[in-house]
Amino acid sequence: MPTANDSNDEQILERFGYRQELSRSLGYFSSFALSFSVICMTSGLFADYGEGLRAGGPAFIWSWLIVGAGQFLVAMVFAQLARQIPLSGYAYQWTRSLAGDRLAFWAGWIMIVQFITGMSGVAYALASYLVPFFGLPNSNRNVVIATMATLVAAALINHYGIRLASLVNDVSVIAEILGTVLIGFLLLGIALIRNTHPISFLFTYPHQAGAGAYLIAFLTASLMSVWTLGGFEAAANVAEETHLPEKRIPTAIVLSEVLAVVFGLLVLIGFTLAVPSVDVASHDPTPLLYIIGSYFPKYVVVAALFLVSVAIFACVLANLTTITRLIWAMARDGKVPASRFLSKVSEHKVPVNAIWVAIPITAVFTFWAQVEVVILAICTFAMYVTYGLVVAACLWGKRSAQVGGTGQAPKRVSRPLCAAALAWIVAIILLLLYMTAISMSHHALVITLRVLAVIGGSVLAYVAARRLAPRAKLSPDPAE
Repeated sequence: MPTANDSNDEQILERFGYRQELSRSLGYFSSFALSFSVICMTSGLFADYGEGLRAGGPAFIWSWLIVGAGQFLVAMVFAQLARQIPLSGYAYQWTRSLAGDRLAFWAGWIMIVQFITGMSGVAYALASYLVPFFGLPNSNRNVVIATMATLVAAALINHYGIRLASLVNDVSVIAEILGTVLIGFLLLGIALIRNTHPISFLFTYPHQAGAGAYLIAFLTASLMSVWTLGGFEAAANVAEETHLPEKRIPTAIVLSEVLAVVFGLLVLIGFTLAVPSVDVASHDPTPLLYIIGSYFPKYVVVAALFLVSVAIFACVLANLTTITRLIWAMARDGKVPASRFLSKVSEHKVPVNAIWVAIPITAVFTFWAQVEVVILAICTFAMYVTYGLVVAACLWGKRSAQVGGTGQAPKRVSRPLCAAALAWIVAIILLLLYMTAISMSHHALVITLRVLAVIGGSVLAYVAARRLAPRAKLSPDPAE
């Protein structure tokens, strides 16, 4: 039954030039859970803890806190934008309101690349865990099949409405807390009681000559945090499915980032203080399971793997929800191919065509997900470039820009905050470029360039086609 809040939300949407088409049914926890699932600290920790430990030793865990502090600056900027522009397709819509249609087009497309590649990588990582878990031969063929099954399962859940998808996601957040956070806390308690390692162990970096020589190793190890602590703004992509989005989405963005940083750091401290052997853990394919198995019976390891798998599946599910809302939001403005088709909403009030188009495209990227460094490089670089475009639009956007069709200029986000956030983003992009250049093999680099060529060529071909046969805009460009 419609409420006064629903009516107010629809009126706000109308002022932006759009009508309510999706089901507005999400509350505080569900919007928070979406962002928390996209961050998915569990996926990052289970996939890359060994790499970080091998590169930087126990002291690498403090990179999590440093990266978290930088990401908090970006989260604060995005929270202010979400309060002013509560629309799905956030990177596209925010940049459009602040800097115009052209920059928004590229921000939206780069974000599509981010989520398509990231989702394929997460689904492939989950399949790599599940195939041996069910006793199947750990062949590439089986992992690819399991990846496809994961993507289809996520699509089916999304197909039947945001209520079902959010319910599954809400339960999965609880599973993530039980599967990673609780065990991390238990290990921390055990390590302190048994005095497995002194607290000073957390500041050691074996195999390094000194602090100066350790810097490159620490930066390499910090990539785990850089890859993981992003996506906190995902709740903004369901703004048109959230009650009172101008209040709830900003809270979801900031809270998901803060809790991911706090919980993740405590988990890292717990696992690292409890590690029986740094050398064994850093070379084990599943180092966190090795640590758990050193203290708990096998059934606890199995239960932990199950809960972790649920959390990673929720990350796939939340990524699909996010990318399809972005595609739909851009399609209703005619900014993607087959816009009329992709802007359709089903009887379940979801962009069903966007869901089933995103899945086969993601499946194609699954074949590149086998070269993990390629997917991580493309996804992470695209994420931070998108962040940079949005924050730069806050700093240098046209002063004549309007918020949607309201005729009002958007309020300026704190310029010192934007400047600090942009400096952080530029530093991360430079770090990614440098680390990619020195660590990526020739084979991986060739694959990366081929993938980027395919993506870039496709987008440029679409741009050229639009110039030859321009489409009528479905809503006015606020900045032009």
